[in-house]
Amino acid sequence: MNIEGKGYKVNFDGKGKLAMSGKLAAMPEEYEKIEDFFEKVLDIMTESSKDKTGSAELIFDLRDLTFLNSSGIKTICVSLVMEADDIEDLYMKILCSNSLTWQVETLPTFTDLMDNLEIIFE
Repeated sequence: MNIEGKGYKVNFDGKGKLAMSGKLAAMPEEYEKIEDFFEKVLDIMTESSKDKTGSAELIFDLRDLTFLNSSGIKTICVSLVMEADDIEDLYMKILCSNSLTWQVETLPTFTDLMDNLEIIFE
């Protein structure tokens, strides 16, 4: 399952690996598509956590997302991280790049939004 826009891609393997790549500086209408995509991902993860005994894990790879504007940051915070926090037994890891300033400065604050969130810089 994936979506593509001008200069970016969002992919989900259906099993717990979500990735965004490229440069994402879209207008609000474009973010509505991404919000809908995140909702589908979380629906799948909710079902996965119910089907398994124990917990489910979502790995969100942002290492190849070189730019994200403030609307994109808000979309990830509200439509993915905060919504994921409401799913019982869901753990999330966000994979980040040490070489991308926006990730180093912004992504560590996401841990305030979700209890079961780990930020990993490589």
